[in-house]
Amino acid sequence: MGENVSTNIGFDLSLLERRVNVVLDVYQRTVDDLLFGLALPATAGWASPPIVNIGTMDNRGFDFSIGYRSKLTGDFTWDVELTGGHYKNEIIKIDGESDFFYGPVSGRFGNVNINQLGYPIGSFYGYDVEGIFQDQADVDAHASQDGADPGRFKYRDVNGDGAITAADKTIIGSPHPDFTGGLNFNANWRNFDLSMFVFGSFGHDIFDITKEFTVFRLYNTNVRQDRLTDSWEPDNTDAKYPQLDQNDTYSMQYNSFYVEDASYVRLKNLQLGYTLPKMSWFQNVRIFVQAQNLFTWTNYSGYDPALPSISTDGATGNQADQGMGIDRGTYPASKIFSIGINANF
Repeated sequence: MGENVSTNIGFDLSLLERRVNVVLDVYQRTVDDLLFGLALPATAGWASPPIVNIGTMDNRGFDFSIGYRSKLTGDFTWDVELTGGHYKNEIIKIDGESDFFYGPVSGRFGNVNINQLGYPIGSFYGYDVEGIFQDQADVDAHASQDGADPGRFKYRDVNGDGAITAADKTIIGSPHPDFTGGLNFNANWRNFDLSMFVFGSFGHDIFDITKEFTVFRLYNTNVRQDRLTDSWEPDNTDAKYPQLDQNDTYSMQYNSFYVEDASYVRLKNLQLGYTLPKMSWFQNVRIFVQAQNLFTWTNYSGYDPALPSISTDGATGNQADQGMGIDRGTYPASKIFSIGINANF
């Protein structure tokens, strides 16, 4: 259990006979005494580390809403509301000695995320891909790297020691969005009504760990359709993927190729209704058609850029925020179409 210290500054504003409403909240929240498992000396054997309250994390950001509604006169009325928010998450302290600790998610090639001082919680971790080796001269000019060969990924020498080692793994992305927002729109014309809700998230990344299978074919699995046509070859050097090579176990190490911008805009709900004229034996009968998750605009290559808030690898409870944004093949949101009737007799 941690201690949450929050400072807020905000205002509410109404204009034009309350047809325009503006709400703004600027905040800073510092969470002290976060739970952390202390490292034990090797002489402790398999003993579980004690969980103590020593970590500190800071969140700074703002939330807002801007709404407008038309005058309630005439056959046509409408209202619209835009909501949004931004926050910056930063780890301030771990235990007074450590600079980082790994997150709860690991795979076949090591840790997927890391918690490091000065960076957001649950940041993605791995090698930073600089490109694909084009020829032997490119290999010779680069820092020494195991498995370096034309057609394979080349990694950035982060510490500048001339050799690519585990020490060159670095933060390669963040699951935290720069901005999230929603747009609500409602309109009425005579007996017709229309409502719509659009949601967007921008500036966050996803670590698509399914690429182990869909790109690198770690086991006997199907692969992405363009893996054959868009892989590196001497006459196709501007390719999306490294060379098809069953012996290339180096390019599939966790690296920035797994990380993609997952910004998206989704039409989450669209509904059109019609209210029948009142009759003697019933009143307020409304017929409607509705569509959910109708459209999603994104450049993310996976199934769904809107991953669940709790990761599918078992990082739940107090660890859920350390396992954000990791795509293990989550089933995408379904499009749902429905027809309904609301009636009062």
